[in-house]
Amino acid sequence: MGFKQHYIAGGTKFYNLFKAFDHYKQNQEFIHYVLDPDFVEGLQNIKRPKNLSPTYVKNLMIKSLKNLRKKHNKIRLAFGGGTDSWTILKLCVENEIYVDELVCGVVSFNGNVRSDLEYLPGLKYAKKQEGQTVGKVIVERPTESSLDFINNPNWFKETNGPCLPIRPFYCQLGKPRMNDSSRGFITISGMEKPVVQVKDGQAFWTQVDLNAIAEWMGIENHYPFYYDKDNPELTVAMQYSFLEALPSRMRTTDGVYGYSIIHDRDVKDKVLDALGIRTEKPWLNYHFLGKKPYDYNVKTKHFIKELKALGMHDYLDKWHMSMKYIYDTYKDIPYSVTMQGNHLKTVGRFSQSIPIYNDQFGKIQER
Repeated sequence: MGFKQHYIAGGTKFYNLFKAFDHYKQNQEFIHYVLDPDFVEGLQNIKRPKNLSPTYVKNLMIKSLKNLRKKHNKIRLAFGGGTDSWTILKLCVENEIYVDELVCGVVSFNGNVRSDLEYLPGLKYAKKQEGQTVGKVIVERPTESSLDFINNPNWFKETNGPCLPIRPFYCQLGKPRMNDSSRGFITISGMEKPVVQVKDGQAFWTQVDLNAIAEWMGIENHYPFYYDKDNPELTVAMQYSFLEALPSRMRTTDGVYGYSIIHDRDVKDKVLDALGIRTEKPWLNYHFLGKKPYDYNVKTKHFIKELKALGMHDYLDKWHMSMKYIYDTYKDIPYSVTMQGNHLKTVGRFSQSIPIYNDQFGKIQER
């Protein structure tokens, strides 16, 4: 079975946060973010690995990939071009683990190099393996018709989790492909590096729904690579490696710490080196092109520039109106949405949490 995740309010499950907001408005029941219970249960009481070298962590990744290859007929890699999906692709190639499909959703309508810069090195590498360790490389480009979703005033209730993509995403481009379990595929995705929450000086493993994982909520047969139910030691090893790479003040000062919100490049390098996933491309390692609050990133700016050049101003007008509508509809719900200018995002929700002790993970904390 693939990785499960959902929101729950009262006894009702939701795979879309805005439908959960509607439920809250009627019933005033708090909305919880729930990661796969079997996976979270399996993390409890796992001891800290004695060996936390990057090689050891990579070997755990290879173990997961080989297990997935053995268990499933067809493997699809959702390739985002960053350090995580690059790592998965290279490990598959270097260890002769066959990938049936590699699917990449790019930015540009017409193949503009500057717009698609983040994806091109990885796609070039994958193309060289096509017919060998990679069966087929599929590139999904936005099209004028892929923007039609914006004409549905409730389009945001058809996305996954909290997803509000200004650029066409899985919801508009690849969801039918990703959900086609009849073809026997599983889809592996990278996701954000570990996150640690420190409360009262105690570190906790947890996950936030704003990171890449929740964008896959409700997608069948999805396997977030760092969260392997059959190999939970990978998650535990990565978490301890991440903690060791952080400055001591971050390990003891209350707050939430993740790779994408760390601005010190020296710390970022330590994290990537500890996990064994640093690439030779600085713009990938340091998120020069993406990962900005409210979608203020280079990729989105290039997308908007192409929209205007193609005469699709009405899409942007509808997008901004939609963001205002969402904000006005849900702004009175506690911990719901925030807005800056014309851009909106949801407030992050934590999943279940587990204390991280010096020698082992603890037990799931009650909410």
